[in-house]
Amino acid sequence: MTDQTDFTMRYNFAMCSFSRMYGVNSVRDSHEVSKFCKKWAETEEQNVPLGNLTEVDFYFRDLWKIWGGYL
Repeated sequence: MTDQTDFTMRYNFAMCSFSRMYGVNSVRDSHEVSKFCKKWAETEEQNVPLGNLTEVDFYFRDLWKIWGGYL
């Protein structure tokens, strides 16, 4: 896969999680969430839980609490 494909998949993975938690319209209209997901997609983070969707959502919620508002 190309780097752009990896970035797109990671970005969409994060955006899907936020959409499940906060609703599609809310996330689509949030510049902050999109910026957060783009930043996360650029990272080399490999410790994403691959269990159930709840675990994934808690992972992103916890990251958002730590550095979401500081981007």
